[in-house]
Amino acid sequence: MTTPLRCYLTTKDLAILTDVLDRDPRDNAHSRLLRKKMAQAEICSPGGVPHDVVTIGSRVTFRVDDGAPRTANVVRNESCDFPIYTVSVESLLGLGLLGLRVGDAIAMETETGRSQKIDVIRLDFQALAPHLAGRGRGDYLGLFG
Repeated sequence: MTTPLRCYLTTKDLAILTDVLDRDPRDNAHSRLLRKKMAQAEICSPGGVPHDVVTIGSRVTFRVDDGAPRTANVVRNESCDFPIYTVSVESLLGLGLLGLRVGDAIAMETETGRSQKIDVIRLDFQALAPHLAGRGRGDYLGLFG
């Protein structure tokens, strides 16, 4: 029996993931996880997503397996223009983080077939979080759209 994936996607994030899948429909670990997230996620309007969910545009602190905590911005595409560490939803790590809540973990298959666990430790910033309204949100929105 497969355990349902507990995650949330905004309608915008879902549209981006649909585009990613349409551009590369190969069967690999990334596309399998992408399809699973798209099929099992709770879809929310941008204003209705819980404040502790990793969305595109979030800055999140996480741990991979038993490694040291790392912080990254979750973006659609990686770019050398970003001044700080970013992780794209077009990578397994970025896709794994997307939609998880603080305290959640996901065990996922890597491209080499082994299992990898990602734990969400803290959400340092979420562009959609209502408590950030009026505090420079626009400065971040342009970076991650």
